[in-house]
Amino acid sequence: MSEWFYARGGQQSGPVTWEQLGEIARTGGLDPVKDLVWTGSMKDWVPAGQVAGLLADPAAQAADPAIPWAAPQSAWTAPAPPTPGDLQEIAPGGEPLDVVACVKRGFELTKRQFGTILLVGLVYLGMAMAMGIIQVMGGVVSSDGAEFAPPNVMGGGIRFVSQVIAQLFTMFLGLGLTRIGLNVVSGKAVAVGMLFGEGGKLLRVIGATLLFGMVVCVGFLLLIVPGVYLALRYGQYMVAIVDRDLGVIDAFAYSSALTTHNRLNLFLLILLAMLITLAGMLACGIGLIFAGPVVWLTHMVAYRWMQYGRRATLDHPGTTMPVLAGV
Repeated sequence: MSEWFYARGGQQSGPVTWEQLGEIARTGGLDPVKDLVWTGSMKDWVPAGQVAGLLADPAAQAADPAIPWAAPQSAWTAPAPPTPGDLQEIAPGGEPLDVVACVKRGFELTKRQFGTILLVGLVYLGMAMAMGIIQVMGGVVSSDGAEFAPPNVMGGGIRFVSQVIAQLFTMFLGLGLTRIGLNVVSGKAVAVGMLFGEGGKLLRVIGATLLFGMVVCVGFLLLIVPGVYLALRYGQYMVAIVDRDLGVIDAFAYSSALTTHNRLNLFLLILLAMLITLAGMLACGIGLIFAGPVVWLTHMVAYRWMQYGRRATLDHPGTTMPVLAGV
């Protein structure tokens, strides 16, 4: 007898028998479109309504309920074993972003990978602090070391250069941090060295960030709301560059398509992330050690959700391997 698993509202359950799954479906426990089911001989999770006989009258089901897609009225055939990287993206906006499910998944992944995340975070913060020291030293030199030049010329120049270096290095680390976050969500290997592995995309991100900043600033000058809209519409550009190795214009176009019908949900996600961060700060600041990674991974899960739908929040049944493993 085959074992079945089902996922509703981002929560994975099972195993259950075919008969139990059918009873859950017939009593309204499964949405035929939004809720997913899976059994061992299937390649991927599918909407409950696509499994022949599951939502039908029991008398109309196949003689062998363990293989419902083999019924004469069904077009299903037994799928091949899963191949890494064969998952297809959903249509832009095809599955509305579930904010709560993304936060739950971010929380779960943080617990699961906390040791690695903590190590990455310590290295990241250490490097950021080093850049902060460079900025401070630049300020000291600009005020005390420019004895033979007007302070507003050499001093200001030194401060500006130190700030630019610090910002560029922080951006460089942010690229690596984005790659690590995507790997965690997709079940790929993670290593601290990945913080320094995305430097080839730095120039594109610099150009995209400058353009993004100008566009959003113009939007904010137009009574704020357009600025918020533009930030939500194009704000996935950096993740897109890291994930898909896109150019500047292509990254903005991809972000625009990806966020279709999800911009309000992204805004709600940002508000919820702010509340989580505030809660971490209220816990004497110590809570930020956990709240920070939760917020970070929640945004990575949301990005993957907009690409692959609810599958971004699921594991292969009976394992801790994400469904998106290999993406």
